[in-house]
Amino acid sequence: MIRSILIASALGAVVLPAAAGTSFTAKLANSFDSNDTVVAAKAVWSCEGDTCVAELNRRTATVRTCKDVASEVGELVAFGTEKDGLSEADLEKCNEAAKK
Repeated sequence: MIRSILIASALGAVVLPAAAGTSFTAKLANSFDSNDTVVAAKAVWSCEGDTCVAELNRRTATVRTCKDVASEVGELVAFGTEKDGLSEADLEKCNEAAKK
């Protein structure tokens, strides 16, 4: 019995970090008047002022994901993670899909 618990605990320690998402931030050109939540790119984004954040099940920022977010929140001035953000050229492509 104790052996089963130990094995389950060990597996949980390995599987849970792999299932965790990566924190993404979208900086908006125009801020929200109030706190809001938006569903985009298969995630719930919490938006306050000119910043929206969400946990995504991916590690790097892509133009496709950025377009999904921009289509819901509007033009973005930055998009990515703490370690990986889109370039100016990629942001320009992203904003082609921005909500008007």
